[in-house]
Amino acid sequence: MIKNEKKILGLTAASHNLVHLYEGVLPPIIPLVMVQFSTDYFHLGIVVSIFSYAFGIGSLPAGWLSDRVAPIRLIALYLFGAGLLSVFMYPVQNIWIYGMMMGLVGLLCSIYHPASNTLISHAITEKGQAFGIHGIAGSLGVAIAPVLSAWLGSGFGWEAPHIIYGIMGILAGAFALRIHAPVRKRPVYDAANPPSGMDRIAIVRLIIFYCSAGFLGLTYKGIMTFLPVYMGEQVQLSFLSADKLTLGGTVATFTLLSGAVGQYIGGRLVDRFGPEKIYAVAIGAGALSVWGMAVTTNWLLILAAVTYAFFYFATQPVQNFMLSRYLPLHRHGIGFGTQFFITFGVGSTAAAVSGYIADHHGLPSIFYAMTGCFAVSSVLSLVLIYYNRLAQNRAEDGVARS
Repeated sequence: MIKNEKKILGLTAASHNLVHLYEGVLPPIIPLVMVQFSTDYFHLGIVVSIFSYAFGIGSLPAGWLSDRVAPIRLIALYLFGAGLLSVFMYPVQNIWIYGMMMGLVGLLCSIYHPASNTLISHAITEKGQAFGIHGIAGSLGVAIAPVLSAWLGSGFGWEAPHIIYGIMGILAGAFALRIHAPVRKRPVYDAANPPSGMDRIAIVRLIIFYCSAGFLGLTYKGIMTFLPVYMGEQVQLSFLSADKLTLGGTVATFTLLSGAVGQYIGGRLVDRFGPEKIYAVAIGAGALSVWGMAVTTNWLLILAAVTYAFFYFATQPVQNFMLSRYLPLHRHGIGFGTQFFITFGVGSTAAAVSGYIADHHGLPSIFYAMTGCFAVSSVLSLVLIYYNRLAQNRAEDGVARS
């Protein structure tokens, strides 16, 4: 890997880590923000949903732009824009203004994934290694957000994590402007040899896949929004004297670190075994883990959360592999954009709904509800196995006839 490629990889890894810090900044400081704005779980769940809807919906036009504008410039736009808005959170005194600004940050963050995937794909020679490092950096961002945000918020006020992440974004944006990256030429469409389409089985299989991914997206946002505060309420460890805010963030980070391991193992296994089977096993195990989180406390709760993070994040590389097989090559861009929109956009509904559930039935009820979403996704994953066999049989019949 040449020097410029290492710079590009360093930028995308740091930016991926940072995008998940922006995404995860609010949940660990919910108790502080509730006091600051005199609000409740439901309204803060709405704020998380606003961010997440913008984060998901913006990925569709961002994917279109990534084919037409130098991706590294789009990454710089995301870094500067999200960074400046985060710094300007300091004077905010109204929950609705806070929600609007979080939505704008989410919209700017939506640029990142399509732009970075395009940049890595066209500017780095060793793509497999680069995508692996890039994915782990994102998982670590998800994992460290709870403890870092909780620690900064507890020590310096609710604005502190916003401001620190904002400064980090501005510095990374300045670094992005110093990197040269090749600009990809747009492909020429050949009308005499148009790309092939998709048959009925492939379309049905794709729809089932998106539905399954959508229910997993609901579980991700529902659990991640309230995981730090839930851990702070349900975990009591005698050797830790931290307050509930810091304790909840620390324990949440510890449990989420297993997600990086899950991503690595899921990616390795998918090359050896059928992805649909791995997908179904991971979702089923995830459902049991989330149910365990609802009925346990202390060390058993931590164990259940570690297991949940491992299996949930293990599904992500498997999903990417499956989608690349379900779609023809010329539809990969819009396919991944749609997946990201469904997972983070539609899935963000769970943040507000989970806040409503928590206000009326208590925090453990969130995890019962998310177990139900996992169960639906699990059933759909089994249906995927059936349709995958149909597709394989059809392909074998076609080979036999030829």
